Amino acid sequence: MNLAPAEYLLPSDSDHLELAERVTARQACGEDSAVTLSRHIYDSFDWRLFLAGLTLEWGLSEAAAADHHDRCASTPASVEDGQAALVVPENGLVLTLREPRDPSAAPVLQWSALEPGFLSEMPDGPVRERLAGLLGIRRLLPMTELISARRRLRLLNEDRKTVVRLVIERNRFRNPATGETGDLSARLRLKPVRGYAREFTDVEQWVRNELGLEPIEGPQVLEALTAAGCRPGGYSSKLDYRLDPDQRADLATKEIHRGLLKTLEANVEGARRNLDSEFLHDLRVATRRTRSALSQIKEVFPATEVDDFKQRFAWLQQVTGPMRDLDVYLLDLPALEKRLPESLRDDLRPLRGLLNDQYQSVQAELAKALESDPFDALLRDWHAFLDAPAPADPEAGQPGTSQPSSGGDSTAPPPKRAQQPIKQVANQRIRKMLERVRSEGRAITETSPPEELHELRKSCKKLRYLMEFFQSLYEPARIRGQIKQTKVLLDNLGRFQDTAVQAQHLRETAEAEGCRDGGIPPATLLAMGLLIGQLQDEQARARSGFSEVFRGFDSDANAARFDALLSDGKGRKRQIGRR
Repeated sequence: MNLAPAEYLLPSDSDHLELAERVTARQACGEDSAVTLSRHIYDSFDWRLFLAGLTLEWGLSEAAAADHHDRCASTPASVEDGQAALVVPENGLVLTLREPRDPSAAPVLQWSALEPGFLSEMPDGPVRERLAGLLGIRRLLPMTELISARRRLRLLNEDRKTVVRLVIERNRFRNPATGETGDLSARLRLKPVRGYAREFTDVEQWVRNELGLEPIEGPQVLEALTAAGCRPGGYSSKLDYRLDPDQRADLATKEIHRGLLKTLEANVEGARRNLDSEFLHDLRVATRRTRSALSQIKEVFPATEVDDFKQRFAWLQQVTGPMRDLDVYLLDLPALEKRLPESLRDDLRPLRGLLNDQYQSVQAELAKALESDPFDALLRDWHAFLDAPAPADPEAGQPGTSQPSSGGDSTAPPPKRAQQPIKQVANQRIRKMLERVRSEGRAITETSPPEELHELRKSCKKLRYLMEFFQSLYEPARIRGQIKQTKVLLDNLGRFQDTAVQAQHLRETAEAEGCRDGGIPPATLLAMGLLIGQLQDEQARARSGFSEVFRGFDSDANAARFDALLSDGKGRKRQIGRR
């Protein structure tokens, strides 16, 4: 019978010395050295571990911490935690992966002298193996520090054998970003010893009945994260709006933009500091979606303001582009290397060195742009626009509402579609963009230039964004199905475009370096040439598969699904143009 450890809340005014005396009065006890543990809690910015039901700690093991009191530092310490055991090196620094919602689950332990960061930098071991499918290219970041002062008692039987371990614990947190500290709840912990289940149950009952303590349900790490100002699971770049179909279009569109702005701002610091490449990726996606919403949800905001912000967000997309391009090239390089025969893969090392040499200066330019006056002014003005009062409705004779709406002069008449129901505007805009995608796709032939497929890809992205913006206005299964169908077409166009961009970048790099004294060596140029040929072959395969993929999108069946999606709810449908 495997018993889970038990935790109990100690009142804030409890006398821990008196508590220990009551324990020793009940039963003979031994006492281990008191320890103070500092455990740093790590997760990715988007809380991938937390969402998977895991927490990662890094710090001195309990056994190693005790060495500071009464053991020789050269003696290896043994970590025992639940059913896990590990002999750690002299520094005693251990990675501990827990399932806090399942106290009976044995933690995964791995020594590591290095602070957690990228998975690729973590020493091989069970923790790294467990995290391999979760983190991807995200960096582990310090979220909070949990500091625990522990008094450790061993409850003994008549044979002086340990039957239960009891810990009285005072806890504090420290926010690693701000240095803020504060108290957390004190706890009494009971740890079972194998073979003494009855004794553990007896002590549990005594703690509840005689000491009057209540079990703690929530994980301690969640308390520490919350106290440090974290919102575990609180970030996602996915769009998740709850729009009212009858809501004014300008108000609903403002809601969409506020969500995008929140995502953009959440990623500025990580992109500026280059914590990992996903910060810049999410910032650019939020920027691209903002530009798409400004251009595609038409006539809900004053044209002057729309034109101004379209230009300024285009600037942001432009100044963040070089760094993102470099990120993509470096992220793609391992896959490109695998395309080559193994004997030629080392020939690409000079190319990686060239890209790494460019990295620091390009990142510095990005940081400069994100700290610039134009960027600060853009965010400030965009906030002001989104918070501006709605214009008056001259036909209804109503004054401007205090709710945020169209921006600009609140006394000016609202734009044409500002006060239309958002569902009506959504239907109209999705239909319009769908017709453009169909028209552009039907015009593409075997001899069409690559630019036409690129334009079609941009139109498909706009259609996808519109459906994602307005997803909550439609029947969930239907809208998800149409988004998925559009992504199939986008995937084909993306493979065509991405391989073209990769091949073009390799070609331009080879031409520039081949003409420069001291440039990359001939063997590297030959390897790059081989890659260019392979990428062109893959681009040709994507191009040859386009017609079949587009036929699926342009089918009567898919048109009927769009008709059903965009029905006015009264059985009336405006049929989408078919072949």
